[in-house]
Amino acid sequence: MADPTSGNITPGEVGGYLGGALAICMALGKGIAWAINWRDTRAQTRTAKLDAWQNELKEREKLLADKVDQRMDELEHQVGALTVAVDKWRMAFHLVAAELLQRHPQSAALMQAQSILAEAFPVVLTVPADMEETLGKIGRPAA
Repeated sequence: MADPTSGNITPGEVGGYLGGALAICMALGKGIAWAINWRDTRAQTRTAKLDAWQNELKEREKLLADKVDQRMDELEHQVGALTVAVDKWRMAFHLVAAELLQRHPQSAALMQAQSILAEAFPVVLTVPADMEETLGKIGRPAA
């Protein structure tokens, strides 16, 4: 090794400095590449987790929608059956009530039941204007 005070640098020292600098640059380059790759890998992992979560949510939503649709179909069927039953009961009551009103025209219970049914199932006795016009045309002689 040369004397540091002489100012002469030997070729071996130059090679050592260049080798050290190159090693430091290589280490920094690999460190930067690792940091960038780590960030990319982390982003890919996060994306994969989010995609899996989104797929799980879509599957759960589909199962819930199918369950709601099935329940809705069941309820619509049940409401339809109950509507038919209520209509039959109402018709039966009207038939029985008509007979009972002939025998007991002042019956308070029958009057109250008739009032309840009239409130629940109002009967509109007005004829719509277009139907009245059509009925009027039927009754007129052809010109």
